[in-house]
Amino acid sequence: MPNQAFQWQGRNDGEGEAHLRIHNIINQSRQATYALMGFCSDAGVKRNLGRIGAAAGPDAIRAQLANLPVHQPVEMIDLGNVICIDDQLEQAQFELAEMIDLSLQRKMMPIVLGGGHEVGFASFSGLFKYLHAQHPERRLGIINFDAHFDLRQAPRPSSGTPFLQAAEVMQQHGKTFNYMCLGVGKHSNTKVLFDTADALACDYLYDHEVTMANLPAVLDRIDQFMAKIDDLYVTIDLDVFTSALAPGVSAPAVKGVDLTTFEAIFQHLQRSGKIRLLDLAECNPTYDIDNKTAKLAAYIVFNFIFAQAEAQA
Repeated sequence: MPNQAFQWQGRNDGEGEAHLRIHNIINQSRQATYALMGFCSDAGVKRNLGRIGAAAGPDAIRAQLANLPVHQPVEMIDLGNVICIDDQLEQAQFELAEMIDLSLQRKMMPIVLGGGHEVGFASFSGLFKYLHAQHPERRLGIINFDAHFDLRQAPRPSSGTPFLQAAEVMQQHGKTFNYMCLGVGKHSNTKVLFDTADALACDYLYDHEVTMANLPAVLDRIDQFMAKIDDLYVTIDLDVFTSALAPGVSAPAVKGVDLTTFEAIFQHLQRSGKIRLLDLAECNPTYDIDNKTAKLAAYIVFNFIFAQAEAQA
């Protein structure tokens, strides 16, 4: 059920535009360029036997976003949280998909704050529903920054199954499943997951390949993938980063991708103009240290919004 409980508040340094922070400008109109929404769910992580706590992630990220500065005029609205009650994951995923679809219809860019990576199937479903109804000819792609494929075969949907579920939906509609996973850990995925990725013709790069030294080759692989699609859903599982950067996740990374490399890749994706939906998953305040993980998620959202605002200025 949608919930508007979070109170946007923070520091005020003075009057005038030069002093503005995000808490000052959010929810100033019913129509906006960016629509924030939260997915408060631990159900998928629990089903996947991970450590729970990510249901509190969306508001933890909002709290870090609130005080970040506003450098260019931008319109943002917070549509609140979809809350997964008990184990009613499928219902929560349906509700979030509907919220995403409606936001896209209103010409707003959805930014979804998780929550476990079960948010992935909800995010995909919302964008797929919108495109299927409005632009059925357009080719959808998914880029997942993640140590894990999340292509698990399981009796019930979980945080480990979202992109296999997405593949099944695409196949049912006669569409090509375009999926790329960046930062995969060989130590984090069983052989059957690699076999599934290969059987589905997924693109992927290992964590040790996603480095600044190898950046030209990484961007070339990404460009080959991007040439096959028209619209892109980007999902960032915060466990793709080293645990020194993101300790508050369901499964902390031993190695992970460094932030500088991630930023170079993410900026490259933004310049394509194809991103239609962004979500961040697995922010788990229970295990965070000094809000490092929530601050990292807020930093990514901040850069995503204001890099685009600056480009359009």
